[in-house]
Amino acid sequence: MQEQEDSFRLLVENSNDILTIREADGRVRYTNPTFYRMLGYKQEEIVGSTCFELIHPEDRDVVLGALDELVKTPGARDSVQCRARHAEGFWMTFEIVASNLLDHPEVKGVVINGRHIVDREKREARKDQLIAELKQTLLGLNTLAGILRICASCKKIQEESGNWQQIEAYVRDHAQVEFSHGICPECTSYWYPEHAQEKPE
Repeated sequence: MQEQEDSFRLLVENSNDILTIREADGRVRYTNPTFYRMLGYKQEEIVGSTCFELIHPEDRDVVLGALDELVKTPGARDSVQCRARHAEGFWMTFEIVASNLLDHPEVKGVVINGRHIVDREKREARKDQLIAELKQTLLGLNTLAGILRICASCKKIQEESGNWQQIEAYVRDHAQVEFSHGICPECTSYWYPEHAQEKPE
């Protein structure tokens, strides 16, 4: 039995997940070393407190409401996602799974496991970056909407600054496109009549 308890303690203390045992009022009775290692607090700052102030203000009501409902039902289990403040002030996102073992003769508490959602945060950050890039691209395309002041002779476009710019350069800068120049049949006939093809009779 002692060997089993020692093995279990080693697993808990070396887990990558946070494990806490709370009383019915939410006060922390025990946390594994991962809690202090991951969030940067000292044991005397955590044990005996509720740590509710560490929960992000936008998530606090949801977490406290879920915990309040959980303690009403022996054996109940629930999960929630929330952000917790690191000792250095930044926020970390966790997936929390809580089990009501208050009636368990050996546990007599609410067991809470917390897993830091690293990959999900990275995916969300990448998604936000792609959305921002797409919005920026669409914004650039939308700048061609409206009325453009163009020279009736040389076809240059007047910018908001008052400067005149070649139409190719203006469109390239505002719509992210490149031009490839050629010459149409009408212009070929006008400028190079000797190279124009004779029309069939």
